[in-house]
Amino acid sequence: MHGAIRSAMAMNMKCIIAQKLLPSIKPGVGRVPTCEVMTLNPTIRKLILEEQDAKLADAIRIGAEEGMQDFTMSLKSLIDKELIDRPTAFAVAPNKDSLKMALKGINVSQPGIL
Repeated sequence: MHGAIRSAMAMNMKCIIAQKLLPSIKPGVGRVPTCEVMTLNPTIRKLILEEQDAKLADAIRIGAEEGMQDFTMSLKSLIDKELIDRPTAFAVAPNKDSLKMALKGINVSQPGIL
């Protein structure tokens, strides 16, 4: 991506939200959204400016206390609330191993990953 575009994104955007609609297993509920939320805090801005896109997923997990969440967190929450089943979650999970660990209660969100 061109440096000027990265700079404009890092300095002007406040948040990026992505969503997928999934079939629900709860009676009367047709579909439920699974969402990924990334707010542009100083760490995210720095990663965008320095073209370190591969580290954004880790930064989102670390930023959970600031309201950020990745699809894995969202999918786990929907399973815990019995809104979707495991096969549906694993079918759309960007990282099946992370989802498997999250469902076992293993949470990898420590600073220092970056």
